[in-house]
Amino acid sequence: MTHQERLAVFDKLRAKHLRFLTGVLWKLTGDRELFAEAMQDTLLGMWRHLEKLGRKDSPGYLYRIALSANAKAWRRRIGHNGQAPPGWADSRAEFVPPPDRTELYLAVRQAIVGLPDKQGRAVVMRYLEQKEYETIAVSLGCSEATARSHVSKAIAALKSQLVLRKWDWDDGEEQSE
Repeated sequence: MTHQERLAVFDKLRAKHLRFLTGVLWKLTGDRELFAEAMQDTLLGMWRHLEKLGRKDSPGYLYRIALSANAKAWRRRIGHNGQAPPGWADSRAEFVPPPDRTELYLAVRQAIVGLPDKQGRAVVMRYLEQKEYETIAVSLGCSEATARSHVSKAIAALKSQLVLRKWDWDDGEEQSE
């Protein structure tokens, strides 16, 4: 395949899957800088594996590329094995939530405390401590698949508990549904 043909195929695939990639990566990162890094890595992965993306299973393969790009972006930010770069923890230690979001932070923390023990510990280790599933499994004394299940169930429970409140992010006022 010539470079021009490859470029045309890449542009077609990018246009076709851009909305999907944007949604997936934004949900995974939740941060503009991380999102931009992960999107760049995803597009680079698409370019590198262009031949594999023309098949029927390409959306699954593309999703895997996006997951890998997300993990790479997070590793760049917090370091390998959850070791943050020097000075990063110091700047985060002084973080105080803005007054208009304090109630939301408290609601999330309270919802996590209300989870079953292993689910609560698993979701904290995964999303707050940025631990890999293998590490979570060892800590909880279960298999990696069970650790993934604990995290998944915790997220589902948190969503169902916290969706009862609708927040207006502009003024911090709770809105009724």
